[in-house]
Amino acid sequence: MIASTSAPITKTLLSDWERALLVLPALAGLLLGFFLTFLPGRFAAITQFPADDAYIYQLAGATILGYGIALSFSLFQQYWLAVRLVVIGVLVNNLASLYACVIAIFAGNAPYSVYLFLATNLLFVAICCLLLARHMGVPHQDPDLATYLIRLLLIVGTVAAGAFGVLPLFVPGFFTLFHLHINAPFIIREAGAGSLGYAVVAVLAQRALSSQEMRLITVMAAVFNGVGGVVSIPYLLAGNVLLLPWLIAPVGLVVLVACLIVIRQTMARKTS
Repeated sequence: MIASTSAPITKTLLSDWERALLVLPALAGLLLGFFLTFLPGRFAAITQFPADDAYIYQLAGATILGYGIALSFSLFQQYWLAVRLVVIGVLVNNLASLYACVIAIFAGNAPYSVYLFLATNLLFVAICCLLLARHMGVPHQDPDLATYLIRLLLIVGTVAAGAFGVLPLFVPGFFTLFHLHINAPFIIREAGAGSLGYAVVAVLAQRALSSQEMRLITVMAAVFNGVGGVVSIPYLLAGNVLLLPWLIAPVGLVVLVACLIVIRQTMARKTS
């Protein structure tokens, strides 16, 4: 049940051209996330970054792949509220990525790929801002998922994603403590940019707590945490990266299971 019906119907619904605007960031998220996660060495060669720290490339890929999959599902949504938090997450990700680009450019000798990131960031920020401006004032649904599990999941997500957003963005050298080289600080900053978007979404979701708004961001979080957990397992077994895989692998897989439970709950609300 919608809490208010004062918003014009054109604001509550997504038009065909608005969904078309999401195609490009969806494809970018899928392709970039796939290459970073599954072909980190190849990605490093193409983008002219050092191939050290494949683990960081893969974690960055996990964050971006979550956005790509959530945006792909957004293309089939009729209502703005279903995609609002995904769009906000993508906006924060790209704004933080702009910061990473500026730092890399002013540091000197930035490869061509940084300028490509910069251009796509500006385009995606414009798309997200346009959509948010067009649908400003659309009322939220009444909360129907205000359970202890979901509130706890969002709080944990806010803290974890916030920490793994701020530290890589602003203190990338901190991660050398975990036996990582950080010869490509731009990549770890991109991982931080992606994670920061999830943190902001988790904060805003604590106000929403409706099945319509929670569904796609839970899919996004499931992909991010599930992929991050799975790619951490080989490093956990190899022991060449300190602590991080031991933290990310179990937490990521536990959060994946929790997200699947929440997705099941949101689908049950949809069909009831």
